[in-house]
Amino acid sequence: MSTTSSISSTIGSIDTTTLVSQLMEVQKQPLTALKEKEADYQAKLSAYGTLLSAITSLKSTVTNLKDSDLLGMSATVSDSQYFTATASSSAKAGTYSIKVTNIATSQNIYSTTFSDENSEVADLTTYATQKIKIQVGTDEAKEITIDSSNNTLSGIKDAINDADAGVTASVINDGTGYRLLLSVDSTGASNRVTVMVDEDNNGTYEEAGSETDTTGLSRLAFNATYDDEGNVTGGVANMTQSQASLDASLTVNGLAVTRSGNTISDLISGVTLTLIEGSEGSSVSLSVSTDSSTLKSKLSSFVSAYNQVQSTIKALRGTQDSTGILQGNSTLLGLYNILRDSTTIKYDDLTLAGLGVTHDKDGVLGLDTSTLDSALSNSETDVTEMLDSMASSMETTLSDYINTIIPTGKEGYQRQIKSIQQDEEDMEKRLELTETALTKKYTALNTMLNELQNTSSYLEMQMDALSNLNK
Repeated sequence: MSTTSSISSTIGSIDTTTLVSQLMEVQKQPLTALKEKEADYQAKLSAYGTLLSAITSLKSTVTNLKDSDLLGMSATVSDSQYFTATASSSAKAGTYSIKVTNIATSQNIYSTTFSDENSEVADLTTYATQKIKIQVGTDEAKEITIDSSNNTLSGIKDAINDADAGVTASVINDGTGYRLLLSVDSTGASNRVTVMVDEDNNGTYEEAGSETDTTGLSRLAFNATYDDEGNVTGGVANMTQSQASLDASLTVNGLAVTRSGNTISDLISGVTLTLIEGSEGSSVSLSVSTDSSTLKSKLSSFVSAYNQVQSTIKALRGTQDSTGILQGNSTLLGLYNILRDSTTIKYDDLTLAGLGVTHDKDGVLGLDTSTLDSALSNSETDVTEMLDSMASSMETTLSDYINTIIPTGKEGYQRQIKSIQQDEEDMEKRLELTETALTKKYTALNTMLNELQNTSSYLEMQMDALSNLNK
């Protein structure tokens, strides 16, 4: 090997980018460790959020067990064709024999026929302004002005509906012509309608002759008298009654009762009857009894929420085979034990087990409704008072975790995360400076090596020339 070749082989170029990248990988190892630590704390913070959600749901079901309407009342009807019934918590147990003779009805009346719905009703030749007065029962009478702007069958219909007179007006075509139909909005014998006419607009209605005859606006006059069945027997009846206004009639345990409506809530305390149709047959049985479905539903929700909390705690703590994100956390262990104790101790000399709520070998709660039914048959009061005592105790404990213990734990992790993030930010700035310095350093070295490379090439050329001269 020549001397020149030896010099050239010792000088080369540096891959600055690769070299700096490799050196920075080493420098970034502490930052990587910080980010892993932050991720761990973020996971713990999220785990606390999961736990808080489960506890909050459990507290909601616990609060529901303090409900004064925990045990409701139900109403059962032997034949719902004639009426239905509902019972509130204030109802008393009992059985009733009820027969609906007839349901309450609302009055319908209709006019004579007109050729079409735009036919004129009043004769405005002499009196250009006339009036109708409509009254339902003892309600306030409503006056309606009839003039050229509304003097048609359809116009009067609209004017009546706009007056809010307690009736609904419509125009129907029965095949023989168009009629004005008035349907009273309320049921009952006390809600019969009167329609009086003032054709000469002097403020006096039903003046004999012109305002009660069957011509002009008085064709709509109706101020009838009735028999006990609600049938029209006399009076002014220029419109025809198609349905009588009647009270509901029924017997309850042999006692005759009438009401103006078909929804009756003041007959049997705490029970609301809804009449559907009259019966010509035998009486219908109504049975009012205690309803435990609400209690069972709320107790079942409590059992599910309790199991969800305990399952969440076990998952976060981990097992012998798997590591939980909050393994070794004293808060979890304390909560687990408190909840277990709360469901096994006595309240008012009763336990949940006595109501059919028991743990299996894995600590999972279950509900045996037959045991609950037996406890209720012994004393409904004892059961509800025991649940209220237990719920009050658990509610206090859970509130502490929800409002204080869990938030405090979360705040601790949040502070640590914030501190780590600040350390990461500081370290990233230092690494940026380090990377800049290394890049500058090795770029300068690379420049120097390039210069040496050029010098080496020159010396090689000179040595080669000297060698040729010697030859």
